[in-house]
Amino acid sequence: MKLLKEMRQLGNHRPEEEMHMINIYPELEKKTILGFGGAFTEAAAYNYAQMSPKAKQEVLKKYFDPAEGAGYTMGRVHIGSCDFALDLYSEAYCEDLSDFNIERDKKYVIPMIKDAQKVVGDKLFLFASPWSPPAFMKDNNSLIGGGSLKKEFYPTYAAYFVKFIQAYAAEGIKIGAVTVQNEAHAVQTWESCLYTAEQEVDFAVNYLRPALDQGGLSDVKIIIWDHNRERIIDRACESFSVDGSQEAIWGMGFHWYSGDHFDAVDVFRAMYPEKAIFETELCHESSESFDDDRRNTDYAKEYISCLRHGAIGVCDWNLILDAVEGGPYHCRTTGGCAAALYYDEKTHGVITDGIYGVIKTISSEIERGDVVVTTTSASSALCEAAVKKQDGRVILFVLNTSGEEQEVNVRMNGRVTAFTLPANSLSANVIA
Repeated sequence: MKLLKEMRQLGNHRPEEEMHMINIYPELEKKTILGFGGAFTEAAAYNYAQMSPKAKQEVLKKYFDPAEGAGYTMGRVHIGSCDFALDLYSEAYCEDLSDFNIERDKKYVIPMIKDAQKVVGDKLFLFASPWSPPAFMKDNNSLIGGGSLKKEFYPTYAAYFVKFIQAYAAEGIKIGAVTVQNEAHAVQTWESCLYTAEQEVDFAVNYLRPALDQGGLSDVKIIIWDHNRERIIDRACESFSVDGSQEAIWGMGFHWYSGDHFDAVDVFRAMYPEKAIFETELCHESSESFDDDRRNTDYAKEYISCLRHGAIGVCDWNLILDAVEGGPYHCRTTGGCAAALYYDEKTHGVITDGIYGVIKTISSEIERGDVVVTTTSASSALCEAAVKKQDGRVILFVLNTSGEEQEVNVRMNGRVTAFTLPANSLSANVIA
């Protein structure tokens, strides 16, 4: 995929310039951006730990440096193990949580986060997600294969969240938000747990929110759903109809694995304009190619569509995976995943995937506090979104999904600029 950054100078409008038009309306603001990032899984942190010091610095620069890298300011952490941990584990095994500890996290995950903090500082927004409560709290007595949280353990599990956040705080790492459950509607061969909307909101409103408040963590936000887009509306309607949910729950997280369904994000925005919504996970399957055109196009379309339809951010899945299997992982029958950066076991260095360039082209141009503005377009071959910077500049992102070059006319404030986009290209355009 061709990746471009251009300055586009607006000129006087000519009436004949009506075709292939993208309109930008900087006065019609949508949502303020929170940021972009990736997941500090144990797999990612393990790969990072094996790297040479030079390679580690390359990873940190590529992801977190605001001047030369992608400018990441967001990250995800798993509470207990996930499928991209080295094996199954919980942070506690005793019913009274007397043995609670994050010693496992201190080996790989926390050192990597601390290194990222040295680059990003206090701008790093971390949210934490459990893949499963401890097995003793579940009706199937297992971390894997679904199951549900037993009602009698709701108070204990809320305390588990609090202990996790406080333990990270003691390490100098602030958790800004938690999701109640990763993929709350999925029974997986790996760590998973099922929640109906009623169960999830009951836990969030009546147990988790009070526990956070009583633990001095009233600023920690609660995110529900954390699963695929196609059920956002049904889940939101069920969840936010419960007494106390509007006050207790900050917003919803979504994944991309069941198709586009961005119209569902639009409907959510219209129904719940005061609530946050953003993409908490996306990834492709691993492949032998480190520059897969289909994967690159999918990522570019996803990031632009998230902006266009009102998501406040995007968090990619594993920050680093090994270049051989797209892991390490466990309990998975579907193989490994793709990542923007890979660990090369032969050289202890870094392999950069094509999707890194896609992500950087977009994320490096956007800072927390920038605002998505309204655009319209007549071409099905083009996917676009525009962001108004805090200094007033407008950045227009345009993806040409076709195999042919496309003419583009851009109109803003009654003025026009024209250019040609190469086939299969992504362009970040500064409109002046």
